[in-house]
This record gives sequence, structure tokens and C-alpha cells, in this order.
Amino acid sequence: MLQFINCKNREVVFNNGMNCVRTLAVAFLLAGFFAPMKVFSEPPLVLCHYMPWFRAEKTATGATWEHWQWYGKGKKHDPDTILPNGRHDIASIYYPVIGPYDQLDRAVLEYHVLSALASGIDGFVADWYGPGTRSDRVFAELLTSAERYGMKVAICLEEKSFFPGYSQARTRAEVMDVMQAQIRHVLDTYAPSDAYLRREGQPVLFIFNGYGDSAVGPMNLSPEEMADVLGRFTDETVLLVRGYFSQAYTSAARGSYLWCDDAKTRAKFYGEAMPAREKGELDFVVGVASPGFDDSGVNGWGNGPRITSRRGTKEYEENWAEVLAHRPDAVQIATWNDFEEGTTIEPAEEYGFDFLTLTEKFAAQYCGVRANLGDQDWPLRLYRLRLLVRGIGDEDVRADWNGRLDRYAFLFSEGRRFAMGWWLKRLEAGARTAAEKDAESEKATEEGKP
Repeated sequence: MLQFINCKNREVVFNNGMNCVRTLAVAFLLAGFFAPMKVFSEPPLVLCHYMPWFRAEKTATGATWEHWQWYGKGKKHDPDTILPNGRHDIASIYYPVIGPYDQLDRAVLEYHVLSALASGIDGFVADWYGPGTRSDRVFAELLTSAERYGMKVAICLEEKSFFPGYSQARTRAEVMDVMQAQIRHVLDTYAPSDAYLRREGQPVLFIFNGYGDSAVGPMNLSPEEMADVLGRFTDETVLLVRGYFSQAYTSAARGSYLWCDDAKTRAKFYGEAMPAREKGELDFVVGVASPGFDDSGVNGWGNGPRITSRRGTKEYEENWAEVLAHRPDAVQIATWNDFEEGTTIEPAEEYGFDFLTLTEKFAAQYCGVRANLGDQDWPLRLYRLRLLVRGIGDEDVRADWNGRLDRYAFLFSEGRRFAMGWWLKRLEAGARTAAEKDAESEKATEEGKP
């Protein structure tokens, strides 16, 4: 029976419908033929940075928006305003194909997770501002979706959130306590999940470096302060992945990641971090694949727009070429959905699925598997079916159809592709018929009322 390789989660998928099996490449040396090479113990990872703060909550009087609007300096953007093209006026140069969304909507999270998996992405690294924030609520729901569909997720701490202005800390000692409390919350609440990202058994936390000054001094912890905080966790070792490479921080942050930046900065990072990894000074090096940057939608957060042109898709392709050349432990795509800063690969009206298709091609090269193209829009179609079924008034019919969609989503996440396109068409036709019948039944009921 003919088989094909599907890069989703490095699975081998057979046309006869057998269960997917994860395979790991076995590294070996043949004496006299190959020069020695350093072999890392875990397979490469394709990660994608995820912003969990978008809100579009419908109310009786309209909607409550977060991160879709801009009322600061420069051109204003009010999502309640409908433009001549029928779109909401959002604070972005790109417009998501599903429109501005609310991330506490489980159908949205399912769409994001399945779309990412379909593109060869192993996990989301979610920006996070601490317990009790909206980003915390969204991450909890994202983790549930990741558990359901076999994806990995991790948290990216915001160093600035430990400091006055974001926290109640009044001294640097209290700033360190805030960092400790945030990490403890992650370890107790999220890290026990099988879906939480681990490396060599350690829970992984990224951290966005702080910068500038605060009421208690520089808005970033020194290497000694950071090491002090991490040393307080005696029950579990944390793998902290800090932005860019600094020799001084390697005693505390054993991981280093690159963010979207110019070619010179990227070359400097790889030139420093990869040798440090080879010498054992770092345990985890994460490269970057950035499609470009344009925060015109928020007027550069009031300071004038900053733009790194996508040049079509060339910026993204060049970033990926560097990843393939240097072979870090992981690559982080920056980003899935930062619409405000225009770094998105999530499908948008302006570029469609172009960046998901490229992601799958490059991820396949990076991971040494074959891409399975042509299914990128299936999660979008499933999402639209979720909305259609949500409008069915008959509870039994709605539950039945959600069960069918659940089954399809699960098998899709498992890597099954044989006959899945045909099945999706059948679901679309059947759901439309069910919705029409439900509407007719409701209409007849209304007409029959006195």
C-alpha cells in the first residue's frame, strides 16, 4: 500500500487509515566515512509566538474590544466603525480572514491550533502578563485545546511585568518575588499538563527582556538576580529562554532566542549562540523566522511607524534560509497573530494562506520530513461550520453536529488526510441542510403563534 509522509507532528500517515506513529531519526557515525558531529538528543521544534489578548466580546449594545483598536497618537482605529469594504476599522495593516475575534471563543482557538498543526508548527509560545490577566485566561483555554489536539504550548514571561507600573513591587527584592510567584503559578497550574512544552524534561519558559528604567532601577534583572530567583525552585528545574545572547546570563538562562531583527543582528546571534551551544554554555538555542514588521496600525505605539517590508515573501524566506543554514534546536516564528505590529502569518485577507504554505515547506526541510500541502484552508472551513452549527436552535441537532465536527477535528489533528477533503465537503453540505431545516422549523413555530 502506498504511503505518504505528513510533516504534521512528524507523523507517518498510511492511506489505509492506520494510526499515526511519531518517528525519530537515529543519528550515527560510520567510521572512516563521516567526520564527527554533535548530536542533540531531541528533535528540532517549530514554534510560533502567539498573542493571547484579543477581545471582541459582543454585548447587547455593541462589542467590547481589546487590541483591535487604537486611540493614541496618530490615526485612530475604532472597530465599531465599518469601512466601505465592509470590514471593521482595526489597528492593523492586515485583516484576519475570520475577522477580528475573541480568543475566549473555543472555536477560534481550535481554528488557530489546527491551522498551525496543518502547517508543521509544533507549538505556540504565548505572551503572558501573569495570573489573573486576560492573557492568563486565554492561555488556560489554549492549553485545553492543545491537550485535545496534540500540540505543545509554553508561556513567555514579560520581564517588565515584574516591575512597578505593572506590579505592586516597591523594591528590587519584591520585583524578584513577583517573578518567583509568576513562575510558581506556571509550574503549579500549567506545567503538569502533557501539552506544556518541556525540553530534556524541564518546563520551558521564554522571557521578553525588559528595558528602560523604573522606580527601582533598570527594568531588567541582573544575571545574579535572575539566578537567585531560579535557584528558589528546588522541586523542578526551569529552562528559561532569554531574548538574544548574553554570556553573562548563561548561568541563569540556559536558553537563548532570537527575535525579529535585521540581517546583521541575526548573523551576530547565530555567530555567538550556536558556538555557545556546542560548548555546553547553552542548552537550547531558538532561531527566528520573521515575515516582516509594520506597526503602522498603532502608529508605532504613538512614536511613528516602524517598518521592515515583507518584500512579498522574501523576508520570511531569508529568515528561514538562515535557520536551515545554522540548525538551531528550534525556530520561533514571529508571530502567529501580532496584528498590531504586522508580524502575522495567520491567514489574512491581504496574503491569504501564503505564509502557512511557506511555513509547511520550510518546516519540512528543517525537520527532515515531507510536506503535505493543500489542506491549509480546512481548519478555516471547519471554523465556519462551527459558527453555522452554533446558530442551530434545536439543542439535540446542534449537539449531534458538534459531535461530528469534533470527530473530524480530532482525526485531522492526528494527521489523517485520506478522504478528509471529501468528508469535509459532506459535512458542509449536511450542516447547511440542517441549519436550513432548523430555520424553517423556527419560522413555522413563530408563524403558528397567536
